[in-house]
Amino acid sequence: MPRNIYLALGDAITAGQGASHPGLGFVHHVSQFLKSKSLADRSVIVAQPGLTAKQLFHITTTLRPTLWDGVAVATICMGSADFARLLRPRRLRLDGNPFPPRAILKKADEFGYHTDQLFRLVHAKQIPHVLVTTLYNPFPSFAPSGQFIEGMNSILRDCATYYQFELVDIEKGFVDNEAYLIQGYRTGGWMDWMTPLNKPILPNNAGHRLIAHLIEQHLQRTASDAARKSTRTPARRQTRSVRKQPKFVRTLSPSTRRPT
Repeated sequence: MPRNIYLALGDAITAGQGASHPGLGFVHHVSQFLKSKSLADRSVIVAQPGLTAKQLFHITTTLRPTLWDGVAVATICMGSADFARLLRPRRLRLDGNPFPPRAILKKADEFGYHTDQLFRLVHAKQIPHVLVTTLYNPFPSFAPSGQFIEGMNSILRDCATYYQFELVDIEKGFVDNEAYLIQGYRTGGWMDWMTPLNKPILPNNAGHRLIAHLIEQHLQRTASDAARKSTRTPARRQTRSVRKQPKFVRTLSPSTRRPT
C-alpha cells in the first residue's frame, strides 16, 4: 500500500484554533507543502481543543490499521491543554507562585507517561517522517509559566530523541516575538491568563504560518540529507549502540526537584 497520507496529531493548535480561517492553520500549510513535494496527497487530522496527552493517546489507539499503513508523514503538536491545566488557579497562590509541588509533579508524571505511550505507538507504525513540535511560552513575563514550559519541553525532547523522531523547536521561533504570533497577546503576564475569555495562548495566523515554516524546513532538510546519503558509498556496518531510556518524569521548576 503506498504511503501518501499526512497525519496530524494534536490538540487545539493542530485543530487550527487561533487562525481566522481553517485554511490558515499550520496543518493546511504543511499539507500544501507536502503535496507540492509529492510526499503526501491526503491529510488526516486527529485533533480537538482541550485534548490532553492522555486523551490524545487513547484516541490514537482507535485509528484503523489501514490508515497507519498509508501514513508517510506525521506531526505531533501537543501539550497546550496539559499546560493550561498546570496554570489552573487552584495550583497557584494569589501572587502567582506555585503551591507545593505534589500536584504539579503528579501532572508532570502523567504528561510524561502518556507522551511516552503515544510516541511508542507511533514509532511502532514505522512512519518514514515523524516530527514533534516543542511548546512555546505564551506568558514569558510569568516565571512559573516558563518553568512549566521548560519541564514539558524536556519531556518532549527526551521522548523524541529516544524514538528517533525529528524535533521542531517552536519555542525558539516564538521567543521575543510573542506579541506578533499569539492571538490576543497583551503583556505576557499572569493577569493575561486570568482573563475570562479569549485567553492569549493560541497562535494567530502569523503564528500558524511560522509553525508550518519550521516544520517545512525540517522536511526539506531531511529530504536533502537523504538524497546526499543515497549518493555516498555504503559504509561498513557498525554495531548499533544501545539507546538509553529517557527520564520521562521531570520536575517543572528548580524548587520541585526530587531528592536522588
